[in-house]
Amino acid sequence: MQAQHKDAIQKNFTSLVEQTDLDLMVTVLYEKGVFSEAMIEPYKDVNKDMRSRKRYLYREITRRGPDAFRHLVDALSENGYWNLVRDLDPENPYVPPCPRPRPAPSHSGEGETKFLSLFDQRRTTGKEQNDPNRNPEAPSSTSKDPHPEYNSPENGNPEPPAQGPSGDSLCQIGIPHFNVIKSTKFFEDNGNDIKLYRTRGRLRGVLLLFSYISFKYDIEEQRKGARVDIDCMRYLFVELGFKVLSYVNLSLKETKETLQKLKDAMGMSGEGPETVFVLFSSHGYARTGTGDTDIRCSDGQLISYYEIIKYFNNENIPALIGIPKVFIFQTCRGSNNEHVPAPRHLRAPPARTPRPRPRTARDGHRYDSDDDEPAHADAARDRMYSDILIAHSTVPGYASNRDEVKGSWYIQALCDVFAARAYDCHVEKLFTLVDMELRKRFSTQTSSVDRWGFNRRLYLHPGLYED
Repeated sequence: MQAQHKDAIQKNFTSLVEQTDLDLMVTVLYEKGVFSEAMIEPYKDVNKDMRSRKRYLYREITRRGPDAFRHLVDALSENGYWNLVRDLDPENPYVPPCPRPRPAPSHSGEGETKFLSLFDQRRTTGKEQNDPNRNPEAPSSTSKDPHPEYNSPENGNPEPPAQGPSGDSLCQIGIPHFNVIKSTKFFEDNGNDIKLYRTRGRLRGVLLLFSYISFKYDIEEQRKGARVDIDCMRYLFVELGFKVLSYVNLSLKETKETLQKLKDAMGMSGEGPETVFVLFSSHGYARTGTGDTDIRCSDGQLISYYEIIKYFNNENIPALIGIPKVFIFQTCRGSNNEHVPAPRHLRAPPARTPRPRPRTARDGHRYDSDDDEPAHADAARDRMYSDILIAHSTVPGYASNRDEVKGSWYIQALCDVFAARAYDCHVEKLFTLVDMELRKRFSTQTSSVDRWGFNRRLYLHPGLYED
């Protein structure tokens, strides 16, 4: 670690110890590879008081190599410790001018700490942080309302925050800031044939975000604007009550290894997420003669979306049977970009465009761009796939468009719709509204949704939970 970074940690050592949550920081730093599984054992020792363990943590970070400081800053910013980010790294371009309240630390040394589970709440105290009635804009020393964003220079050439006009979309440039309307009541099964997935716990779900922006040997042009998609999706899903795990610019081998580790983690016994969302964003290519799509990894190799979904089927992760799994693919599925003239009375008003107008790219070749089981069901047999919803940004054979300033058309529409209507619409209806918004705003791109045994309604109930 550079001397200036060690000095920054030393100058802010007391603030780091006093203001951060041990369980939270250890978990995030473990996920980022700063610490191995064996190295986090000392932080589980409840015989030592919490303060001592946190002091040990921040001393050890200074010994974890040249990338440890950047990972520490990323971990702090992802979890809303904006004052600490500003103190450690005053030149960080992602720090908002008026940072929102950061999460309160856990000072209690009682109880067992939990670090490695993908689904741990990672809190020992401070349950008031999840108060559904809190005002996300009101100052509070105990509220958690982070602005997660991406700032990872090791993954290709980092883009500076894009500049563009505000007000055109909820999905803003740089650090997202839009209002996710919170639910005021739970939807209930009303006796109809279609029942509801249960979404009432504190851990509403997990979003696994895989994004491929730059590519080895410049085999593809950099996907400008894709970082905006990452920012907006991470912010949206944190506001919806999800834990977000983000993976950027992985090779094919790293992608498969990560999917396998996630599969193993989600297959563990114990309380898991109520919902799993998986987003893949990259260049896409239709497989001739099939309905499958190949997705480009950062090293230029390809993985198909069928192969990705297979990691989450009922054979590979039986613990997720009955758990809704929603896949979102922001990729091309071909190179066709043709459209037919709409009748005059059906034509949508032209979308507002920034000045100067940014280039629109495509994420395809040569472009940058359950119902209850019946009583007679055999308990020893089950379907290979169920509880899966697959959303594509476009239809087979067609391109998916991306604004180089505002991000992908589809992600812009998705963020706007989910923020405004997740409180009163089930997910399938949300995706219908996304397509309507896509048509209204951009006219020429059609999204699609497939259901694989997705036979219940999924309400996300943002901001609402049962104890």
